[in-house]
Amino acid sequence: MLFDMSIPASEFQQKQLKVLASIPLQVMIKELDQVTYQFTTVPDQMMYDLAEYLSEDSLVEVKLIPGSVVEFYPVVNAL
Repeated sequence: MLFDMSIPASEFQQKQLKVLASIPLQVMIKELDQVTYQFTTVPDQMMYDLAEYLSEDSLVEVKLIPGSVVEFYPVVNAL
């Protein structure tokens, strides 16, 4: 199952990422094609505060970790 998404910083009003997924996901914040911050989500946690890491030119990429077994598509929203 393919699931990769990119969210520009302009989509974030509250600079928070909401993730509903049964598996961990890889999140990378990039600026000018350079990774400035990255982390792995935890299935128990839905909200992630990105205020410290987002700038006007940032791009947030969310990807499946290779080899993960996915029962349903993750739901990821920019807040």
